[in-house]
Amino acid sequence: MPGKRIRQTRPRHDARYKRLFADARTVRDTLLAAASDLTGRYDLSTLERLPASFVTRHLGQRHADMLWRVRTVDDEFVHVMVLFEFQSTVDPDMADRIVDYILRIREGFRATKDRGARLPMVLPIVVYNGVRPWNAAIDIGDSVGRVPDEMLGYLPRLPYLLIELQKLDPSLLPPDNVLAMIARIEQADTSERLTELDVSLDAWVERAGVSQLAEVFRKWIAEGLVLQVGEPGTERVQEIWKEETDDMSMMLEWA
Repeated sequence: MPGKRIRQTRPRHDARYKRLFADARTVRDTLLAAASDLTGRYDLSTLERLPASFVTRHLGQRHADMLWRVRTVDDEFVHVMVLFEFQSTVDPDMADRIVDYILRIREGFRATKDRGARLPMVLPIVVYNGVRPWNAAIDIGDSVGRVPDEMLGYLPRLPYLLIELQKLDPSLLPPDNVLAMIARIEQADTSERLTELDVSLDAWVERAGVSQLAEVFRKWIAEGLVLQVGEPGTERVQEIWKEETDDMSMMLEWA
């Protein structure tokens, strides 16, 4: 029934996020949207996903396809590694986990580079799609209790970039930005809104030039209409759901 509110329950980050962020266009648009003050130094045309073998060896299989490398605009600066972590719930230990990930990445590069070689900078990004506001520390230093002023210089500092999709305003981003479309779907809380997104999806995909991502978005909308609302929505969504039920089930199991 159009306008029916979707239950505010969301699955853990699953295959759809892994597939979306395995695409360079999604990573590029995310950096442009959430780290615009930094991207002037990046050559985004050089985005390169790190081989899964490296990620698996040092971060575990869960983080395969979540680590990217990008060159800076000149050789004066070190390469930048972009680490993505996806969350559907607030993790109070996220700052500690980020430090652990970065240390493992550094260990991995030390094992493959000459002794004394420059290590890459790591930009950690946490993409959060939960409804509850994020209230965990975004810097390892913020999780430390109060210390004397004389000790502040020894306080560890390593922040991560937090993207709260429920708070992101898609209207402030370019209309063809992939992260904006992700936010629109996450924020769609009625079957009517999801149906509107489905009807306009083909035109948006063509305008944005992201045909490689169309299937992921179509299945995501169909899943939202069927699993969360109990209705398949438009005829096209009904057809997608009928043809892809088995594949979508496997996608959810892979999460």
